[in-house]
Amino acid sequence: MIVIDASVANKLVLPYEEGHIKVKEIFQNHSDGLERIISLDLLLYEVANTLATKATIPQRAVTRSITIIYKTQIEIYHPTEDDVKEAARLAKKYKTSVYDMLYAVVAKANGTILITADEQFIKQTKFKFVKLL
Repeated sequence: MIVIDASVANKLVLPYEEGHIKVKEIFQNHSDGLERIISLDLLLYEVANTLATKATIPQRAVTRSITIIYKTQIEIYHPTEDDVKEAARLAKKYKTSVYDMLYAVVAKANGTILITADEQFIKQTKFKFVKLL
């Protein structure tokens, strides 16, 4: 089992992004039952936001990309109140966003790694269980 954040999921639907092939392999392993992916419902909103506001793709492609993310059937983890409190505490300590930190809290709570493409988050936290894509 692994946790991924939106920086990784974006690369699945944006083929011009560096790391697209590696992300496709991660999702293929998930589809084949070799590696279970879990994430937050937050990922769905973050990917949709990136597609709608940052990517230069037509609306048709935005809609199609959102469908692709939903069809991956990643397991959605619903953070508890304690998860959110811990994410807020750590975000304040490491000067990151609560959103980014919540993925790390979920990974740690599930005894697994977080895979991210966010180099800045890795530099700021230096968590051993957070790996760069």
